Amino acid sequence: MKSLVRRAPGVGTARTQRGVSLVELMVALTLGLFIVVGAASIYLANRNSFATVENVARVEENARFAAELLARDIREAGNSTCGGAMTSINLLSSPASLTWAGWDKGLLGNAMGASDTPGVSLLSPSAASGTAQVTSPATDSLLVWSASAGSSPVRISSHTTGPTGTINTATAHGFKAGDWVVACDGTQLFTFEVQSLTTTSVTYSDSGAAMKKAIDAGGMLSPLTIHLWYVGGGISSNALRRITLNKTGITDNDEMVSGVSDLQIKYLPADISGTPKLDATYLTAANVNVKDWGTVIAVQIALTLNSADKINPTGGGPSVFTYTLPLTVGIRRRLQP
Repeated sequence: MKSLVRRAPGVGTARTQRGVSLVELMVALTLGLFIVVGAASIYLANRNSFATVENVARVEENARFAAELLARDIREAGNSTCGGAMTSINLLSSPASLTWAGWDKGLLGNAMGASDTPGVSLLSPSAASGTAQVTSPATDSLLVWSASAGSSPVRISSHTTGPTGTINTATAHGFKAGDWVVACDGTQLFTFEVQSLTTTSVTYSDSGAAMKKAIDAGGMLSPLTIHLWYVGGGISSNALRRITLNKTGITDNDEMVSGVSDLQIKYLPADISGTPKLDATYLTAANVNVKDWGTVIAVQIALTLNSADKINPTGGGPSVFTYTLPLTVGIRRRLQP
């Protein structure tokens, strides 16, 4: 007999109303977990790759910048705006305790951990006593003299020699009393300290009458730049730093490139005839004779830079990316024929 009970619309039997079973739920959760883990792994891998590329790129950029700064300064060591080989007179060589003012050396190195190069201070003298005040850098350091690197020369209109010499300039020179200045005309060059001045003239003391011949009109007057390069504490880590010196001591101590942990420098003096030997052995500062600094024709540098962050470039544990920049720079004035 057919049932007379009618089912309400939308109401099924117990079988048609059955939910998701526990097994199906576990399978769905497992699949979802695999998808989430896979997506997270891809994200983390991409993030790590980006951090690695960014840190490596930053180190390489710092290396290029450091190479440019060092090469520019070293290349111009002992050079002037007149260029070429000239008779040189240095009126800054007294007193003897200030021998680091002898710019005719061009450059002077200091070996790692040494407090000083024998007989020569690498840092500023005391203005009161002239006593050398020397630090002990943890890495090699390099002192560079130049009258052409970054200078603003002015043209000389006339020069009168004597115990009190006077140089007149064609335009306003911008020097001040106490500045160290280099005057040259292509055949001779001399270095002096400005004693007094006007807008277009400077005077200096030459009590020993070392200047026998005046600088020709048309010669150049340039500031003497003295830089000391070393590795020291930076804003967040060790950095390549540059000290600027004058007769009163340190005028600037600037961080030039961050993330630098080591600076190793070697030097190539010319042989006894003055002829460059490019296959010769480069020497550490400790092995360069004091009298030979004026003959160094090339400098070999190994600058070690580190990334700011720890990265995971090889799949192992996080570590700092380290890069050692090899750099060889010739000294322009001494390589010219």
